[in-house]
Amino acid sequence: DRRAVLSFLRASYPVPLSLWQRLSLVVRFVHITNQVRAYHSQAQMLAVADAVFRRVAARPVTLLECGCGKGGSTAKLSLIAQLAGGRLIACDSFKGMPPNDERHTDLKGRPMVFRAGAFRGRLREVQRAVESYGAPQAVDYRKGWFADTLPVLQEPIDVAFLDVDLLESTRVCLRYLVPRLRPGGVIFTQDGHITAIAQLLGDARFWQEEIGIPPPRIAGLGRKKFLRIEPDPGGTSGPDYTACI
Repeated sequence: DRRAVLSFLRASYPVPLSLWQRLSLVVRFVHITNQVRAYHSQAQMLAVADAVFRRVAARPVTLLECGCGKGGSTAKLSLIAQLAGGRLIACDSFKGMPPNDERHTDLKGRPMVFRAGAFRGRLREVQRAVESYGAPQAVDYRKGWFADTLPVLQEPIDVAFLDVDLLESTRVCLRYLVPRLRPGGVIFTQDGHITAIAQLLGDARFWQEEIGIPPPRIAGLGRKKFLRIEPDPGGTSGPDYTACI
């Protein structure tokens, strides 16, 4: 995380972002981590922040989260959105994992099971976390299963952050979010360590037949948990924060 913090503090962005604003954001990230159970690292959140700030230009940036957990990531992402003058769309069932029969292994062959109701954070619980530690005025909540909420999404998306664990949820998110990405948009996923999801992301037929695009650039695929998916190879890239994770 130290390397990621230093990269973030030194980065150049298209709009002014003072050292004090950057330090304050890092400090608030640490505070949220100490207060709310979370499933990410500070380096991951700084990678998302970097992607957002690199896309702040003539228009407000729209950030989207799929999978809020207890609200720790939502609170951090709301601070990023507020500082960028944009919005965060937070999507979750707020019931935990949906019923499923998926059985997985991680990249080292260890079994993984995601039971229905796991990682549940009630809507009001997530809202309280954001109200206490984040920027509630920057957040729109979309409650429901991804298969119901994402097909009716109207907003164009600049940066998306996925923490959904299930193969089917990942497939649904990509199917509906990739077409909503603005040129140069980027999708982050925390689920690259799940073998079936890594295989899906590396499947050229999935991208060509289900998404309708060439296979995107995904650094660290098959090796890392945190992945950056860049459907538009002409997008705006900054430091490789995945090297810090």
